[in-house]
Amino acid sequence: MKVLIDDEAFIIQKYGGVSRIFSEILSRLVNYKNTQLLFYNFYSENEYLNALGFNGIRPYLKNLQFPLKGKIIRFISRFFSNPFIIKKIKTGNADVFHSSFYSDYYLNSLKINSKIKFVFTIHDLIHELMPEVKGNADLAATKKNNLLRADHIIAVSESTKKDLLMFYPFVDNNKITVIHLANSLTNESEKVINLPEKYLLFVGERRGYKNFNLFLEAFNAFSVIHPDYKVVCTGSMSFSSSEIKLFKKLNLQQKIFHFKCNDKQMRYIYEKSKMFVFPSLYEGFGLPVLEAFACKTPVILSNCSSLPEVGDTAALYFNPKSESELTNKMLLLANDQNLCNELVEKGINRLNDFSWDKHFESTYSIYNSLFYE
Repeated sequence: MKVLIDDEAFIIQKYGGVSRIFSEILSRLVNYKNTQLLFYNFYSENEYLNALGFNGIRPYLKNLQFPLKGKIIRFISRFFSNPFIIKKIKTGNADVFHSSFYSDYYLNSLKINSKIKFVFTIHDLIHELMPEVKGNADLAATKKNNLLRADHIIAVSESTKKDLLMFYPFVDNNKITVIHLANSLTNESEKVINLPEKYLLFVGERRGYKNFNLFLEAFNAFSVIHPDYKVVCTGSMSFSSSEIKLFKKLNLQQKIFHFKCNDKQMRYIYEKSKMFVFPSLYEGFGLPVLEAFACKTPVILSNCSSLPEVGDTAALYFNPKSESELTNKMLLLANDQNLCNELVEKGINRLNDFSWDKHFESTYSIYNSLFYE
């Protein structure tokens, strides 16, 4: 069986949940029995793809940063990889095609060659839930076109499946399989210098629905009682001018820190944090939850979308629209070490329910069943 996977997730992300999923799939598929992986990437800035060491894949001017570098890389990568995918589909030189992210350049070819089985992964429905955000309506339309052609659909959580069927009731429920994600952090850590002694951890993007502003307001109230605590943020984006303005307004500019980390450094930061807070208004899955569990970090989660499904009883929950409720949960953990220890133990046990091997086996079984239809 020939399985074709495109590189769109690796083009749009340096690191992140979507590219993490497909790096885990690629790492297992490349040497899998009776299977030929068809994958092409010209330039990659993605940390996970580069770590796989596939022949020919390399970063673009790795040690040189300049304006528009990201746009140039994306243009060059798509210039070479998109025709590769289209040719494989048009010539029928693949049995199954699995797109790594929401795109449409391959859809006309898939319509021409209906023999190619098409697997499409839905990571979340944020574009449909927030159509007012620039670009979301276009991505939602792209998703819909993909769903109309897909032979099978993977949803990363039951919550995401529920949202999918709400927004796209034409999708056949029998065509959807829920496959949970897993933790990718290993036990190796790398020391990060200049970390504060006591801190709360905020991981990933901070825009809009990630609810960073409410988190800051809650922390501001918390810090009145615990002035020795700081906040550490991780992710690819440095603080914006509007964020810095908010820090100054709340008089928190000396208490907020940002770090860009590799996986080993990320583990170290999780391990040293007093608690991980995930206040998001919406998630398709929530990979950082499992990362925190793996690093024995107490977790506070918003009580919406997929997060209770992932965290189960191993986290504290709060209403993500209530600043005071979040402050109270922070205080609860800061003041009760026994509760922290209990959550850590539950988190370790909860982690056993998720693995990338399970994810791959479930994904491959979809490829296999489509191939033998």
